[in-house]
Amino acid sequence: MVEILFLLLPLAFYSGWKAARNKFNNNQKKQRELSGHFVKGVNYLLNEEPDKALEVFLNYPDIDEYTAETYQLLGNLFRNRGEVDRALRVHQNLIARPNLRQEQKHKAMFSLGLDFFAAGMLDRAESVFQELLKDNNLSKNISKSLVCSSLRTIYEQTREWEKAIETTTCFSKYLDRKATQNKFNEKALISHYYCELADEALQQGKLHQVDQYLGEARKAYKKSTRLMSLVGDIAYHQKKFLQAQDSYLGAIKQDSRLLSMLFPKLEDSAKKVQGLESLLNTLIKLYRKNRNATVFEHIIRLAVNNNLISTELNKLVETELSTEKMSVESIYKSSEYIIKEIDSKDSCKYLELISRALKNYLQGLPAFRCMHCGYKMHDFLWRCPACHHWDTIDHT
Repeated sequence: MVEILFLLLPLAFYSGWKAARNKFNNNQKKQRELSGHFVKGVNYLLNEEPDKALEVFLNYPDIDEYTAETYQLLGNLFRNRGEVDRALRVHQNLIARPNLRQEQKHKAMFSLGLDFFAAGMLDRAESVFQELLKDNNLSKNISKSLVCSSLRTIYEQTREWEKAIETTTCFSKYLDRKATQNKFNEKALISHYYCELADEALQQGKLHQVDQYLGEARKAYKKSTRLMSLVGDIAYHQKKFLQAQDSYLGAIKQDSRLLSMLFPKLEDSAKKVQGLESLLNTLIKLYRKNRNATVFEHIIRLAVNNNLISTELNKLVETELSTEKMSVESIYKSSEYIIKEIDSKDSCKYLELISRALKNYLQGLPAFRCMHCGYKMHDFLWRCPACHHWDTIDHT
């Protein structure tokens, strides 16, 4: 509860300041009550008695703009600590105060919506955010774009994609015109939502809806790799394997991270159209362009799975083992290819290359680490530079 003490320090300063001013006004008794009230509440918090502290705070009849802000922060702190029930009590009590300014009420309502969301009461959270969105006099601290973003998170959780699209459009409407990057991301999000709808329609066999949703996804963001891979899936299920392969490759060329996910269907599509060698050469070209280790590993996997022997691939493996600092996974895949595909008379040469590749890999690794904090270093030191403990350095 120490962090709660720091949270309430500004209030303590405020109370002290107010007490110092008592000689200039007639509120001395009231200020003593306020000061004693909060000291009592803080003591309960420090003694790990949060429920008693809440009773003290919430039963105090008079709240001004300073104490309201403290209540607000206290409730947020409870939520961040996972004590959602206490956060709900604080924010609900704050909203019920009749003398609360509109700006403070909006802020408390937004926090209440976050409390409901954290508690898993998504319908109640939605109701609070919808009420805020309808208010045309929403304060600057709680913008409508922020409320729309919170609603969108709820609809993503409940997989209500149409509502997610609607709130994303709402978000863009209230977004600063200068925030072009955010607007770009919103277009990509809308495309994702339509792809989710298309995927659900595909699972249900509603092919006419699939085409409709894909058209909307393309309209929202035509460069979406999710859209390309989904188009490939549809072509694959329709046994249009050449079209599927082209769609998958288009997505992979744009984002090579997708290769691991799409590889099984990409490999199978290439088999169906007798295009394994062509696929191998395409992936080799892609690797030469982006130097992505995942692409290299799948090149080797494709060759080993299908007994593909390629002079171009042999040169690539030899070059990479000789000159590149490869990952252990890449070295292992290369050894698989060498054992299975390379002529035995060349095995000594490639064994030497594997040894060199492992040496290059190990040279880049820290040789020592601190047994106390885990900090890694290349040279032995008597004192760890991170945690400053002595005699805690050992080999990794």
